[in-house]
Amino acid sequence: MRGWRSWWYLAGCLALLLVPARALPEAVAAPDGQKSAALQAAWVQLGPDGVVLARAITLADTCPTLDLDGGPRPLRERAAPAPPAFPERVCESEVPAGATTAAIAGQLLPVPQGPPRRIVVFGDTGCRVEPPRVQACRDPEQWPFAAVARQAAAWQPDLVIHVGDYYYREEPCPADFAGCRGSPWGDNWDTWTADFFTPAEPLLRAAPWVLVRGNHELCARGGQGWFRWLDPFPPAPCSDFTPPYSVPLGAQRLLVLDSAAANDSEAPADLVATYGEQLATLAAAAGPRAWLTTHRPFWGVAHRGEADGVEQLFRPNATLQAAARQQWPAGVQLVLSGHVHLFELLDYGAARPPQLVAGTGGTLLDAAVTTPLAGVEIDGVPIAAGHAAQRFGFVTLEAAGDDWELTLRDVAGTPVYACTLRERATACTR
Repeated sequence: MRGWRSWWYLAGCLALLLVPARALPEAVAAPDGQKSAALQAAWVQLGPDGVVLARAITLADTCPTLDLDGGPRPLRERAAPAPPAFPERVCESEVPAGATTAAIAGQLLPVPQGPPRRIVVFGDTGCRVEPPRVQACRDPEQWPFAAVARQAAAWQPDLVIHVGDYYYREEPCPADFAGCRGSPWGDNWDTWTADFFTPAEPLLRAAPWVLVRGNHELCARGGQGWFRWLDPFPPAPCSDFTPPYSVPLGAQRLLVLDSAAANDSEAPADLVATYGEQLATLAAAAGPRAWLTTHRPFWGVAHRGEADGVEQLFRPNATLQAAARQQWPAGVQLVLSGHVHLFELLDYGAARPPQLVAGTGGTLLDAAVTTPLAGVEIDGVPIAAGHAAQRFGFVTLEAAGDDWELTLRDVAGTPVYACTLRERATACTR
C-alpha cells in the first residue's frame, strides 16, 4: 500500500480491534472481517455540499448498524423492499467530518481523509444486452468491467468518479447467443447486481465515490434502481431531472450536472433553458478552480459512418452546447464525461476547458474515431490538440503540485496515454 492510505487502513483495522466488544454491532466481530450474509453491498459516496453518505443494501428485516470510530450509529431506511423487482432494503447515514473509521456488518468502509490526490474516472460500465448490440457478459475479455474495477482498486485511489451509465441489460439475451444466456434483464435488483454491484465490489471497498447519472438511468430505463441506490439526494420519486450540486475537494470543486435527459442531436428551447439554469447555479458555486462532471460530453466527437470514403463525425451534445453558450461557469478547468464509449482528451486552447471522455469502463466500445482531431470544429471552436483511443480501461488523475497527471490505463492498469493538466491546458505523450 502507498503512504498515508496504508497507515489509514491499518489504523482503521487496529481501531476496530481495540473497541470494546459491547460497543460493536454483532456482525463486526465476524471472523476475518467477513461481512454478514445479509449484507449485499456497502459503500461511501459524496453528495451535495460535501455530505458524506454511507449506504448499505441488505436482505435483513432491519437496517444494519454503522460502526463509526468505535461507536454504533443506526442506519435509517432509504427504501423498503418492493418485491419482486426489488426484494432488498436500502439503508444510509451521513458520516460526520473528521470520522476516521467506519464499518457496516463487518465490512470496513473507506471514509474520506482530506482532499483526494489520486482519482479514478470511468463510466459506461454495464454489459450491453440490447439486440442487435449484445455483449458476452460471461467473457471477461468481451465485458471486462470486473477487471477494470480490480485494477482501479489496486491503484489505491482516494476518490472514484463514475461518469454514468451503469445499467445495460435492458432486454432478454437472444436465445441463440450463448454469451449472455440466462442473464437477468430489466430494471431490478438482479440486473443491477450483475451489471454493477458485484463487479464493482473491490472498488466500492477501496474509496469513496461520486456517482453521476447517465441516460441509461432515465426513468423509462434504469431510473427506479438509480433512485433507490445511487441518487445522492433524499429519497424521491423518479424524475428525469435532478438538481446540480458541487462537491468540495479541498481547494478544488467538483461540479455535478445531471445531463441524462439532454438531447444529443437537437437543442429544444425548454431543455436549453433548463440546463442553462442549472449551469447558472453551478457558476455561482464554481470558484476559481473547478471540474465539471456530467454524463453527456459538451464537446466530444464520435464516429457516425462514412460517406464517399470520408469518416463522418457526430458532435454530442447539442442541448448542452446551446446552454453553455448562454451560461458557463468561468472557473471550470476540465469537463469529465462518458456517453461516447471511447477515451478522448480534447484541448481547445484558451477558448474553453479540455473535454475528457472516459466511456471505457466495460460496455461495448464505439467505433474508433480515425479522423485527425486537431482542427476539427466542435460548436464553432477548433480542437487545438486531441487524443482518442478505442480500448477498455480507466483514467487516473494524480496531483503533482498545482498540476494533475492524467493517464489512460488499460484493463491491466498499464498506461496508454500520459498527460499533464495545468489549469486549462493539456500536454500528452503516448
